[in-house]
Amino acid sequence: MKIVVIEDEDNTRYGLINLIKKLGEPYEIVGDADNGEAGLALIEQMKPDLVITDIRMPQFSGIEMLESLKRNGHRHQTVILTGYSQYEYAKKALGLGVLEFLEKPITAQDLKDTLVKAQQELMLQQVAGIPRGHAAARLEHYLQQSVIQEQLDLALLAPLAEKAAFFTTGEAYHMVCIYIGQAEPDVAAQIKARLEHQLQQTCRYSVFVVPQEASLVALLQPSIAGIDLDMFIQQEMKSTIHSVAPYAGISTVPFAGLHMLKERFNLLNFTRKWFLTLDETRTVMRESDIGTISIEPFIFPHALENKVKMAVAEQKWEPLERYFQEWLQFCYERRYDPQHIIDGSVRLVTAALWSVGETFGDTWAFHFQKAWLQPILESHTRTELNASIQRIVKEMTEISQAVQSPPYSFIVQKALKLIHELYKEGITLDEIASSLQITPEYLSALFTKEVKSNFSTYIKNVRIKHAKTLMLTTELKIFEISAIVGYSDSKYFSRVFKEVTGLSPASYHKMNHEL
Repeated sequence: MKIVVIEDEDNTRYGLINLIKKLGEPYEIVGDADNGEAGLALIEQMKPDLVITDIRMPQFSGIEMLESLKRNGHRHQTVILTGYSQYEYAKKALGLGVLEFLEKPITAQDLKDTLVKAQQELMLQQVAGIPRGHAAARLEHYLQQSVIQEQLDLALLAPLAEKAAFFTTGEAYHMVCIYIGQAEPDVAAQIKARLEHQLQQTCRYSVFVVPQEASLVALLQPSIAGIDLDMFIQQEMKSTIHSVAPYAGISTVPFAGLHMLKERFNLLNFTRKWFLTLDETRTVMRESDIGTISIEPFIFPHALENKVKMAVAEQKWEPLERYFQEWLQFCYERRYDPQHIIDGSVRLVTAALWSVGETFGDTWAFHFQKAWLQPILESHTRTELNASIQRIVKEMTEISQAVQSPPYSFIVQKALKLIHELYKEGITLDEIASSLQITPEYLSALFTKEVKSNFSTYIKNVRIKHAKTLMLTTELKIFEISAIVGYSDSKYFSRVFKEVTGLSPASYHKMNHEL
């Protein structure tokens, strides 16, 4: 087990190092430091299994060091050295996953017992497949596994929950489930960090990500007397979460103990479709509220369905967009069963697909059937349903444009459109293929076959053509033109320009301005 010791008192630091060395294997001192700043650099370099650190040090305290390490994702066990008078200050370390507190003066037996405990924890992590690190990180990992797997080992989870988050066995929990859908990858991390900062003063907590369900989960127990946890979730936590992701769907449920963890999580997952009825941007959905919702009869608007079919047939895209907006307004203006909203949306889009087949050919309808219907069937929030409908309207207009421009297939048409829109940003073949949901190999072969030029040559010619236009019509310098057309390196741009035109940019500019 690799160990780092950080202590500003030389006698204490050297004494600890000597005691650990006397214990021999399996303990190895891989470094020591006399302040938190040096300790931070040492830990980042050596990546130890165990950090033994003083809590108060000049310039950069042990707490500040541990907070920085946690933000940077470091995973190690920590033992805090503290004096009796520092206990209140030491409580700040509780949320940082400390394995043990050692009160000064430290005895050889106390140190030995702590090292044995740390070694056992490390072995347990390796056997259980839990990532090494401080207890809070291990708890998050185990909770995440517990909500997605069938087996829940309470004998392991309960003690870890007590040690890592100071949860109290026998006291009820609140679960808060935060559904973020297909958000950017860093959104979950931002929400997690802000919640952890907010919850430190009010709750015993653990916040973990469940990527399989595009969600975060916060488990809470109040740590201060008299707090209305339900109100705190409805107001304070909602504000924090929506400051990062206004579209997040937040639901909550109380439960008696960790043995109900998976059941409660599954319940909130099952009920989150009710955000279609309640609006995720305005409401924190309590599971108990669902049974009290007064659901109105859903009467499908046949007249609107006929308008959609006619707009597609006549290729009137602005009215079509308006009709779909009317549909969404119809779905949201009253409280309908969310399944009725989904079923009705599928029916309306199916009608549009029928009209696409009649107008442009069945091949087009078949091509888009799954791409249009699947996202609707999987919508859990109004944000997701709105995005699905907007995509459908956009792609219907593109069908019309493709049919009116027959030289290329629809896929190549879309690829060419993306090239001409994004070539300045360095768009690649792989990125275009991904946006079209096909393989790069297939796109490359199809593009070369129809355009009679490979992708790289075509996009190179597009850039150089635009560069030539800029040279003829502006007084921009070569390096400015290079950046505008997507080349960050002006020397490389000059080589490519000469390769395509036979002239350097300077020669081309001079020749044409002398005419």
